[in-house]
Amino acid sequence: MATLSAVPGLATAQDLVATTDPKTPEEELAALKLPPGFEIQLVASEPDIYKPMNLAFDERGRLWVTSSLEYPFPPEDGRPGRDRVTILGDFGPDGRARSVTQFAEDLTIPIGLLPLSATEALVHSIPEILRLTDTDGDGKADRREVVLKHYGFRDTHGMTNAFTLGFDGWVYACHGFSNTSTVEAGNGGSITMQSGNTYRFRPDGSAIEQWTWGQVNPFGLTLDALGDLWSSDCHTMPIYLLLRGAYYPSFGKPHDGLGFGPSMMEHQHGSTGIAGIVRYQADHFPEPWRDTIFIGNPVTSRVNHDRIEWVGSTPKAIEQPDFIVSDDPWFRPVDLELGPDGALYIADFYNRIIGHYEVPLTHPGRDRDRGRIWRVVYVGEDGSNPPPEMPRPDWAAASVAELVDDLDHPNLAVRLRATHELVGRGPGEEVAGALLAAMEAGSSAEARVHALWALERLGTLPADRLAASVVDPDRAVRVHAMRLLAERSAWDAGPRDYALIGLKDADPFVRRAAADALGRHPEAGLILPLLEARQAAEPADSHLVHVIRMALRDQLRSPSSWESLPESMSDADRGAIADVALGVPTAEAAGFLLDYLRTAPGAPEDASRFVEHVARYGAEGSQAEARSFARSASEGDLRRGLDLLRAIHRGLQARGASPDEETVGWAVELARALLGSAEDRDRVDAVDLIGSFRLRPLVADLDALLADPGGPEAARLAAIDARAAIDPSGSVPPLSALLGSAVEPAAIRDRAAEALGRLSRPESQASLLDTLAIAPSRLQRTIAVALSATEAGAEALLEAVEAGKAPAALLREPGVQIRMTNIGIPAMVSRIEALTEGLPPADEALRQQVDDRLARFSSLEQAPDVELGRAVFFEHCASCHKIGDEGAQVGPQLDGVGVRGPLRLMEDILNPNLNVDQAFRATTLALVDGRVLTGLLLAEEGDVLVLADAEGKSQRIPAADVEERTTAPLSPMPANFGERIPEDEFDRLIAYLLEQRAGDD
Repeated sequence: MATLSAVPGLATAQDLVATTDPKTPEEELAALKLPPGFEIQLVASEPDIYKPMNLAFDERGRLWVTSSLEYPFPPEDGRPGRDRVTILGDFGPDGRARSVTQFAEDLTIPIGLLPLSATEALVHSIPEILRLTDTDGDGKADRREVVLKHYGFRDTHGMTNAFTLGFDGWVYACHGFSNTSTVEAGNGGSITMQSGNTYRFRPDGSAIEQWTWGQVNPFGLTLDALGDLWSSDCHTMPIYLLLRGAYYPSFGKPHDGLGFGPSMMEHQHGSTGIAGIVRYQADHFPEPWRDTIFIGNPVTSRVNHDRIEWVGSTPKAIEQPDFIVSDDPWFRPVDLELGPDGALYIADFYNRIIGHYEVPLTHPGRDRDRGRIWRVVYVGEDGSNPPPEMPRPDWAAASVAELVDDLDHPNLAVRLRATHELVGRGPGEEVAGALLAAMEAGSSAEARVHALWALERLGTLPADRLAASVVDPDRAVRVHAMRLLAERSAWDAGPRDYALIGLKDADPFVRRAAADALGRHPEAGLILPLLEARQAAEPADSHLVHVIRMALRDQLRSPSSWESLPESMSDADRGAIADVALGVPTAEAAGFLLDYLRTAPGAPEDASRFVEHVARYGAEGSQAEARSFARSASEGDLRRGLDLLRAIHRGLQARGASPDEETVGWAVELARALLGSAEDRDRVDAVDLIGSFRLRPLVADLDALLADPGGPEAARLAAIDARAAIDPSGSVPPLSALLGSAVEPAAIRDRAAEALGRLSRPESQASLLDTLAIAPSRLQRTIAVALSATEAGAEALLEAVEAGKAPAALLREPGVQIRMTNIGIPAMVSRIEALTEGLPPADEALRQQVDDRLARFSSLEQAPDVELGRAVFFEHCASCHKIGDEGAQVGPQLDGVGVRGPLRLMEDILNPNLNVDQAFRATTLALVDGRVLTGLLLAEEGDVLVLADAEGKSQRIPAADVEERTTAPLSPMPANFGERIPEDEFDRLIAYLLEQRAGDD
């Protein structure tokens, strides 16, 4: 018989809970492998620091670190936190910090960190961003001021992080997964962020702005010399070049109408957990490593490496061999920082466990005390290179001349440090004169860039110097001139003309920055220049194209701007306007789209999206006009007609409107025609149409389909849901007949039970109870879960068990237990305990099922066919989960999931309620018609709630139909995959999932 290693993934998958013992820092150091010529050095470790979160350098070249003992639970009952900010300094040649100062203590899971001076820092500590100040010079903060507040902390492993002070003096930051924060600045402006976002704020808290929307859990930012901001994210793509105002993918969230911001890579580095990013822009590392990107991968215990190739202004990440590989699975790099000395600094959250949700937060194996910080230096392959040193002992003590010299330094971190210090000196004659001299001909482009920003921030930039920067020979200066223009709140003719010059620049980076600036200052006269830029842009330069599209959209936000469009435009220009009109939620935009649909040559690819926009935002009478176009455009094409009709319906639902009589009539026509098709897909779509439009004239057709055992199962399953939605009371008899029929397939009887439970009517509950006593065990469990969703049903289930008409073991089912606990029936707990005394817990049976499946899988003599496993994934999982570019992003992305190993994968599939991420808990909607729907709440679009059911199918429920909304610690994922997937197919699925990990694991 084959050993375990014959089965893919069993011997090589990295456990989520490391099975090795912790190493000392010296032992861990020996386990870290780097390319030849590089050396890794220990900077600090426990007990000087706890679990490190974020790193940042100050003006003295000291390294500040937030670290936590409390993570993952904030203290309760008003107890102060025990977490702290530590300052590390006086680094020896071996990298070790010989000075350790505990700057601030009594914090609560601090993450984001930015030293403002040697005695002052911005620090996130639940639930605020604080300014901590040492006022008496003893090295410890003795004053705390709230800068920004009301940050959510339901999820403690992301929160707000990666504070990065930009060229412009704004602090850029990430907002983490699952949390909701409404943050108000001193000027009265506020933003609301839900889950992944990036934003920026003034260091004094006087202003706050959204930067981008989306990503799942961004953790890490880095700037480059051209001023672009890059992020590292989890569950989407490891790296993004962030475009101001763009929307990025997240779990089920919509974009802004323009589509998601462009990606720059196709590989995942074998993990969906990425933390910390540095674009290396210094000269200490040798040439092949410069301008490349390093990211932390705490799941695989590596630091990944990517080289960047450019298509115009669009980056393409080219995967390189990993920069650091650890033989110690406790190595968890969560933040990276480029030091002023050119070394790469790494925060190591050294831990047996890294997964926040993948492993219970209460798991005793979670380490709370150990943490390390590393420094990577280049010593040469012969080890002769001297260790790097900090360029200055204290930038605050440097002269103006020395600071201006540093504007030309090869390390971007040094140039930015000098820029911020010069701005902090104020607009005196010495500073202004030195900066103006740094902009003279003959100075480096780097010096001109940083002097430009310093003068602008000081308010002393002469108009002629700005004009010269717009046409500077070096593209970096021109790019930053455009970025500077974007930040000016008001324009006169000069800045406008400068931006238009930039929009025609030969360099795509300059054009991209100019388009961003124009988008910030909309006026009707900019529409035509942006259209010209759109047509001139290289299609493969996706980042330039997207910024131009956003800028063009922003010109059209004002209703009056549509009046300025020329009467005669080329087809390409009209198409470009239509493209961005999808991002403008106004009647004027809808009117343009309707006209475009009628007159555009050929059939627009986005016709369904255009029609939906018209139905949602159009003026009075737009429904009829959209329908007229749709019927004409789809004549003789049922599938196209279905697509356009559904688009109209989505738009009407989001608007809070109902389809008129003519639209309903068209729906009846289409449904009848599709029902008559020989294609199963057409019949399923017909049933869906009947249900979504509540087509009562076709109820008889649904009943005929339900009564036909030979009908396509997918259509019959859909018919069950549609019948219940159209006529809740009238659907009880036909659904009860299906439920009670022993000859019907298990899937049909299960779906009938679920539908009857959702109806929440006395007669539907009676039907469920009548069948409960004689049903097979699988159906009994389905019925019990269906009954337990409402108070009346749960009480009826309890009474049935008390009367001996149902097995007491049903009350131990996790799905039943959790639902009944949430309902809170009087004396329910004591009644359940009395009825289930002596019975094994339901999860014991699930554990046994997992053990049995694992034993079977481990003893296989031949490895399962991975390709067949891929087919199983697409049959059962891809409607909710995505691997690579395939599948749907409703639930978590599964790239790299193989590192969980076979045991955890089986637990996740067979017992999905064991570990439920808060962001993926089931939402239950009680509707005014008595029905009860449960699923994953994906979005709220206008007046519609979008709910995904257990099959990943989205339902659109008008908000006005919802009487009550609740959440429960249940997974929307089906809990019966052990019965639905045969053992041999299950083996193949596990083998396929185990393949999803780092390529060389």
